[in-house]
Amino acid sequence: MQSSTMLSPACTAFTPNRPRERKHMKSWIEDLATRLDSGQPAVLVTVAAARGSTPRAPGAHMVVGPRDSAGSIGGGQLELRAIELARTMIADGATRPCVQRFPLGASVGQCCGGVMELAFEPIGVDTGEWVRVALTHAGAHRPWGRVVAIGATPAPTRVFDAHLHALHADAGYDADSVRVLAERAATLLAGHADGALLANTRPGGDADWLLDASVPPELQVVLFGAGHVGCAVARVLARLPLRLTWVDSRDDAFPADPAAGFMSRIDCRSTDTPLAEVSDAPSDAVFLVMTHSHALDFDLVRAILDRGDARLCGMIGSNAKHENFARRLRARGCSEAAIARLHCPIGAPGINGKEPEVVAIAVAAELLQLRGTRFDARPAQRRTDGTHATQTLEGPRP
Repeated sequence: MQSSTMLSPACTAFTPNRPRERKHMKSWIEDLATRLDSGQPAVLVTVAAARGSTPRAPGAHMVVGPRDSAGSIGGGQLELRAIELARTMIADGATRPCVQRFPLGASVGQCCGGVMELAFEPIGVDTGEWVRVALTHAGAHRPWGRVVAIGATPAPTRVFDAHLHALHADAGYDADSVRVLAERAATLLAGHADGALLANTRPGGDADWLLDASVPPELQVVLFGAGHVGCAVARVLARLPLRLTWVDSRDDAFPADPAAGFMSRIDCRSTDTPLAEVSDAPSDAVFLVMTHSHALDFDLVRAILDRGDARLCGMIGSNAKHENFARRLRARGCSEAAIARLHCPIGAPGINGKEPEVVAIAVAAELLQLRGTRFDARPAQRRTDGTHATQTLEGPRP
């Protein structure tokens, strides 16, 4: 082993003094911090390298505890083997990171044909410093990474950001190694997704460093409306590689069932001032409008288009609703170019149906097609016909 029916005005009245209530999604680094705070031992498993056909790419993580695990590095027998190995390390009191190579063939009950190298890092009290630094970077939603010594020479794990200030020669990091690591780290941070790699800073030897970068999701999605369609959309999007903020003005709109595990991956905001969430969203954000009120839908769409920098402004509804909104927007001075940016009905063409779950899949499919594009590259509203253009409008939740 190498080491959204129309409501009366009274129903939509706001009380600006009520503060926003938020629940935040939980990442692997937050999970690690929680375990450390409670004194629970764990092993962090990272996909360090992958060649050929593999179930996950480098940069995927799984946190393994004595009786539970969070995250995934690919599922199947591979994941079961990794969990078993991690728990053995916990039981043995292991303190040094190591790397294990897994050919994905008959020996692990999988037929992908590729090869994965997994890094196993025991997490204990002595790792608390780098976890706290990493948690600060992650909480600020900025790219960060870490360097882990996996070779024969012990060295403390270091956390770096885009400035790479943490990478300097000292305590196990010699000048030549730092130069190589800084180059590789910059490449990882420039990517559009989490990534990892094994670095060999000594010619002829095995990899002696793991570089692991966490990059904020490219798609920043703001979903307005927690009705039956909104809930279906949230359930799907929560499991995709994007950051989801879910907004509704009703206190009891969000699922309260503890079994709704997807909620832990969503930033939920209960607020009487949803328009403020439009202003607060980052540039190039994706906005999805499907509230319980057509009046609120219109106000949100107008505010989104006025920003001029949304990657997508999508709204649930029909072609008739789109034309109604377009006419009202023109009357209020909105340009044709801006109106053309309103995608209604939202959803990838060809996925027909009015069921909330079907609409959710269509919406998710369209959003995934946005990856790798910026606002300037987005097309204007594409026209659709047939049943795809007759989505149901959002009604009150039962």
